[in-house]
Amino acid sequence: MDNKFMFKEARHSMPEFLKLNKYVIPITLLLAASTSAIADKANPIGDWWRVYSIGTGKNNIVFVADLTSMTPRSQAADGLQSVDVNQVFADPSKPLADVYSVEVQCSKHRARFLKGTSIERTSYARRDLKVSNEWHTLDDEALLYTFAFVCNPQDRVFNGMLSLGKFDQMKMLGIITEVQAPPKSPMEELDEMLNNKNPEKSR
Repeated sequence: MDNKFMFKEARHSMPEFLKLNKYVIPITLLLAASTSAIADKANPIGDWWRVYSIGTGKNNIVFVADLTSMTPRSQAADGLQSVDVNQVFADPSKPLADVYSVEVQCSKHRARFLKGTSIERTSYARRDLKVSNEWHTLDDEALLYTFAFVCNPQDRVFNGMLSLGKFDQMKMLGIITEVQAPPKSPMEELDEMLNNKNPEKSR
């Protein structure tokens, strides 16, 4: 999947973004028990931030950055810093998420993609994505907010970004997809409480 197209798909106006903040803030209610996960080499603990969100229903896309993947400014050669960003899709016809390593150069106000990986929704299989390493200007809002996350850390909360907590990637993806899922009906909630996965229709 072409990285440039996917980030363009997420563009919208600033007022719409501010409205969407109210939609995704309840994510924090799901995180109380999530910080006790134990890291291992295959599934390390990340420090996750909801950076950007667009759309409602099955069109919702949430961008989540891993702070632990970000190059510290003190180690940035030529002012280059990178961060991994998960693009999580609500649409069941799309992958669970596409993960991009994005490099930014704060002094020149530009960003580019270093590599990308797609995670399948059901099997969780991963495949490499073809990305362009060309520098992009920040007219794409998904890149703009990624740039701001790296270059203006003091303004993250002001810019509507939300700290989700520290846990592994699959836990993070599960939390986001749970929030993206359509609301359950009272009967569906009752069936779930009673562990009725395939209840028979009443006669």
